[in-house]
Amino acid sequence: MTKQSRVGPGRFQWNTGGWFGTQLGSTVWLILAAAVQLPGYPEARVVALSCFLVPNIFGLILFLNRNRVVPYPAIQWLIGVIGIVSVIFLVYLNRSGLVQEIDPRFSYGQWGFYLLPVLFGGLMTLFHVMERNAVKKRKQSAELNVGPHTHA
Repeated sequence: MTKQSRVGPGRFQWNTGGWFGTQLGSTVWLILAAAVQLPGYPEARVVALSCFLVPNIFGLILFLNRNRVVPYPAIQWLIGVIGIVSVIFLVYLNRSGLVQEIDPRFSYGQWGFYLLPVLFGGLMTLFHVMERNAVKKRKQSAELNVGPHTHA
């Protein structure tokens, strides 16, 4: 039996490819870092795998409950969780001294360390503006279609 996805009031709607593309595309770097750049560091691999699994399990739970969850808040939550675990992984790399194995620009005080929070925060802000504008446009369109009716 297929679940009926909840319809959102604005631009963001449930879409399997869009959802899992966003989810996996935003987290696959953690698996690649563990497999390619940190093969000799088992603890780092566990941290990277955990940081990969947390948002992907969370995203799967949201998607499986798409009949009860509005799509826009769900994508914002997913992006927020992915951003948080990405920063956690960078902090771990800095504290463990392994940041040099990935990319030295991600060390504390370097521009790369601030890249992820800015990227995820900017994306969430952009999505908020897009959703708000789509809701506003939809409301204006509905008001034009309803309008005052006069009966003769």
